[in-house]
Amino acid sequence: MADLHLPPPPGFLTAHPLLSDGGGGGLPCRCHARSPDVDGGWAWVVLVAAFLQFFITSAMYYSFSVFFVELVQAFQQSRAKTGWVYSTNSAVYMFSGPLGGWFLSRWGTRATLNVGAVLAATGYMGSALSPSLDYIFFFFGVVNGVGTSFTFSGWVVGLARFWARRHALAMGVAMAGSGCGVLLLGPHLQTLVVHYGWRGAMIICSGFYLHLCIFAATLYSTQRPPPPCRVLLHSAEREESDAEEEERRGAEAGTEVTMEDEKKTPVNTRQLLCSPTFCLLAVSCFLTVMSTTTIFAVLRDWAELEGLGDSFSSALAGSGGGDLLGRVLAGLLVGGGCSPLLLLGAVQLLLAATIGFAAAASISSHLVAAMVGFGVTCGLHSVIYALMPSYLTSGVGVGHVLGSLLFVTGIGALVGPPAAGAMVDVFHSYGPAMMLCTAAPALASFLNVAAYFCYRRHQKRPTTPQIPEA
Repeated sequence: MADLHLPPPPGFLTAHPLLSDGGGGGLPCRCHARSPDVDGGWAWVVLVAAFLQFFITSAMYYSFSVFFVELVQAFQQSRAKTGWVYSTNSAVYMFSGPLGGWFLSRWGTRATLNVGAVLAATGYMGSALSPSLDYIFFFFGVVNGVGTSFTFSGWVVGLARFWARRHALAMGVAMAGSGCGVLLLGPHLQTLVVHYGWRGAMIICSGFYLHLCIFAATLYSTQRPPPPCRVLLHSAEREESDAEEEERRGAEAGTEVTMEDEKKTPVNTRQLLCSPTFCLLAVSCFLTVMSTTTIFAVLRDWAELEGLGDSFSSALAGSGGGDLLGRVLAGLLVGGGCSPLLLLGAVQLLLAATIGFAAAASISSHLVAAMVGFGVTCGLHSVIYALMPSYLTSGVGVGHVLGSLLFVTGIGALVGPPAAGAMVDVFHSYGPAMMLCTAAPALASFLNVAAYFCYRRHQKRPTTPQIPEA
């Protein structure tokens, strides 16, 4: 899935996929010459392909509420059980990060992207042909979840191969495709369901995913293939160059990177994962992701039960446009020097307010306005959330911290929609479920404020190793 609002799955940061030439192997190159297509030339084509990938995958992911209503009606199952379809997909997407990282390091970027596209397409095709909801659990929940995770990890790595000096800018432009996809393509999925039925719409979605194979081909269709000495660094050489760079920085600061310092790094990472700061942050992100995943899963059903079904398409498009705006604002706010922990807490409090406003909406314009605000806060949360591991660490061990954080939030994505569906089945109203979705990010906001003070207090201790700010 694509982030999608969600950050990179665990595993791909700790592997060495971007150091491969596409086959997952090869001898290390000792020449530091770069391809002429890095930061320019064909790299712009790769950037457009990455943008379109996020455009398609995010539109599919965040528009699942279109199919949620159809599945409830088609199989006559409870909303609680039907909600497990979307939550399983979200959780598998996050949990399969290590598998994607291994596949990238073993087989290379293009192979991973092609396998991911085929798996994601198979998930939709199998769901369209499924005779019962149990089959959809497997095809959409597991097969599509793994495939989407592969495509997300593969494109993050692929961009890193073609963008070095302006990598952050390229990643921001590519991920802007998420908001554009929800804004422009998401509402049209309901039109497809109306004209072709939910099974026909899923078959068309399967065809959309197969287009990702075409986008993957751009990673190797370079205009001017570099000679062997210009292949990106192999993992062995990258490790050497990173060590040399670290030693140079240490020398400039009047210090020296020693073996003892390197041995302390894993201990500091373990201490961080067990610290009150990280525990509070993990619980807050668990609550937030549980809430946002629920909203995207039940949006259409919720709107129809409240008599606002006609505004669903506009509300979904508004959330996509808000997400796009939120990602832009996040870059400006984080660059202003505000602590990411405090900023994340403020965003979570704003998220609770927008969900509460949406729950109280009685006319279509109020619901659309609330979903625009919801999209803005989701976009802000996605970017700031992704910065947390770098903020809490010195740059070493980021992959372990990110993986642990994503594992916890994956559990939140797993339990959110089924819990909300169970409440609706019992109370025959979305009132209690919306109260839960409003209270969860509000509580998360206070937990992040507490995490900030724990972090500051830990920094002031002179006898313990400090965790420097990013």
